[in-house]
Amino acid sequence: MLGKRILVCASLGAALTACAPQLPENTPFTEARWLEQNWTPDARYWFHHTTQGTSTLPVPYEWFVALEQPRLWLFGDPPMLKDSAYLRRFGFIPSPRSFDLDAAALGTYGYGPEDKAAYARRAFAYDEAKFPGNPDGLPVGFARLKDARDPITDEKLPDQIGFTCAACHTGHLEYRGVSLRIDGAPALTDLEKFRESLKLALAYTKFVPFRFGRFADRVLGPGHTPQQEAALKSRLDALIEFGKSRNEITDPVFERNVEEGFARLDALNRIGNQVFFDNFLAPGGDKQLAIANLAPISAPVNYPHIWDTSWFLWVQYDASIMQPMVRNAGEALGVRAKVNLVDAGDTLYRSAVEVSEIFDLEQLLAGDDPFKGGGKPGFKGLRAPKWPEDLLGPIDAGKRDRGRELYVEHCQECHLPAVNDPDGAFWRGKHWTPPDRAGQRYLKLTEKRVDHIGTDPAQAAVMVERRVKVPAHLEINPNELCGEEGGKVVTETLFALALGAVVEKTAEKWYDEHEVPRRARDRMNGYRPNCLRAKMIYKARPLDGIWATAPYLHNGSVPNLYEMLSPADERPETFCLGSRLFDPQKVGYSTECVSGAFELDTTKDGNRNTGHEFKDGPLDKGVFGPALDHEERMALIEYLKSL
Repeated sequence: MLGKRILVCASLGAALTACAPQLPENTPFTEARWLEQNWTPDARYWFHHTTQGTSTLPVPYEWFVALEQPRLWLFGDPPMLKDSAYLRRFGFIPSPRSFDLDAAALGTYGYGPEDKAAYARRAFAYDEAKFPGNPDGLPVGFARLKDARDPITDEKLPDQIGFTCAACHTGHLEYRGVSLRIDGAPALTDLEKFRESLKLALAYTKFVPFRFGRFADRVLGPGHTPQQEAALKSRLDALIEFGKSRNEITDPVFERNVEEGFARLDALNRIGNQVFFDNFLAPGGDKQLAIANLAPISAPVNYPHIWDTSWFLWVQYDASIMQPMVRNAGEALGVRAKVNLVDAGDTLYRSAVEVSEIFDLEQLLAGDDPFKGGGKPGFKGLRAPKWPEDLLGPIDAGKRDRGRELYVEHCQECHLPAVNDPDGAFWRGKHWTPPDRAGQRYLKLTEKRVDHIGTDPAQAAVMVERRVKVPAHLEINPNELCGEEGGKVVTETLFALALGAVVEKTAEKWYDEHEVPRRARDRMNGYRPNCLRAKMIYKARPLDGIWATAPYLHNGSVPNLYEMLSPADERPETFCLGSRLFDPQKVGYSTECVSGAFELDTTKDGNRNTGHEFKDGPLDKGVFGPALDHEERMALIEYLKSL
């Protein structure tokens, strides 16, 4: 495991370079382009870099930007870990330091002069005093948290570095020299390799001659004192020692991990480990309770695309969460927003979660009520990307029309009428809830039992099967969720219920400390109760923009739309992820197994590519329609491009 590997690498001295993870080489591009999705440039840039209060990376911000890449360098300036070209090899998308760049420089990031002018006008309202921007030119999804304080001790912390939701929900593909960037699409990152490289960079800083001195100069400034340098070295040593002791606990459990690789993450189990394992390892926590809550990574999923999601009645692949604040604040806690779960005093549930920014993020995604404003209903926030015919080729009208017939016959029952279908069937009342007390309606998605849809059950099983232990002082009463009353405080319960309760109490603590009135709390909670479900089901969602969301199935086990429409025994048993080169015919990424790519083995539990099939035989256990011949598959793909 990684902890042992770092120790071995550190002892090898000059052989350290061999320990760095293998990464795919970057493919060159001559043009970058953001697709138009109803966001202004200032809104997009804010979404990419505003903090949710997270400290995702275990180092201060100033450390991260001062670290060198985990390899040896004999001549010239050492390559930095933050270098855009290097981080792009992990799948991250380059982003400008600011909009105060010339047109050519901005163009390398997909922005033009008109975007610079629009950014200057600030059409999207946000608190400029709280938004630090991106001064070090870090990729999309990286954010700087300033003025952070430890929620347990109230000690002022150095600036923190964390991920925003854009880190996992912004996609890019490359075709004929164009890098196409898509907001709300699945990321193509390999976060485990990135974490490994960060830890190795810290080990290199400690053990490679002269490297710590350069690091100290960057962090402390060239005029720092020996005492300051000694204190910095002590902090680095303590961090590495803490990592070693944590690895001694986690390595035996993580030997059972299902490797995630590019484009996938077991978000639920990672959130569970952060909230109910790492938080209880804090000073004053219960180490044995923490160890009891640790779980292996068992259910990697393809990062879900998030356009339309705000208007779903239930979200997550397994339709398990209703309230947007709990969904988003829970994600922030899962990517290491600091929270006090160990001190039972007045600061219990105090956190670094930026609840106001999280609300603004959700509002930006959702937009106004789709049914209000006059004219035809339609999503008014982030919209699904349209197939760029000028780059990826024109849509064949004849095949598209034949594909629409096939969609109505085979797909519409589960995935609903197309969002953009001219007859407006998608917006009819039977697909939506009645208006709630705020006058809002939500989309009722089709839900299918796992044994019926036939796809890998691991993700749904996390909510159904995982249990956690919690200290009594957290006062977790699952019966109080969803606006219910009664029940009693428990010290062990389903992970889903414990997480929902912790997140709700964390948000309520923020509301209390900021004296937010009840009416405003209701609005920030989306006028929706904190309801959670744990069922062995998966939901079917609308397919607008589905062309931009490869790989397919919830666990990313099918590489392209053509294979998605094929029987399971015709799908590849193994294929590689890591390339951004796009195939507009089959609609997916290149699966060539180049050096540094991740080979996905679909014979392993958690990676199964079964179910959701079209093949001849009885319509049962994952079979949803008769076999489609090649021309039918291509026609249906052509229609899906048009959604």
